[in-house]
Amino acid sequence: MTNQPTRPGAAPERTTLAWRRTGLALLVASLTIARLTLDAVGPVLAVPAALTAVLALWVVIEARRARHGATLLDGRLPGVVAVAVAALAAVEVGSALAHLV
Repeated sequence: MTNQPTRPGAAPERTTLAWRRTGLALLVASLTIARLTLDAVGPVLAVPAALTAVLALWVVIEARRARHGATLLDGRLPGVVAVAVAALAAVEVGSALAHLV
């Protein structure tokens, strides 16, 4: 193994890019779930999934702002991602229960 020196700004840059990828993946997942839920169950369960897309878009925007000097250390991004994932899980459970009834 070679011991390559890293740039001082590389770790924050990688963290910012990781948050951006997380937000984009959450955005795609929420839009996909909203689309599938809308087709299968109707707009009742698609609305929370679409609102989760707004939260995911906020994660992407906040990660982009962090690149320009804002900090990612306050814990809002992990909290928003946790809420969004829990909302998507609730939508999927509701969709599964609607199919059983």
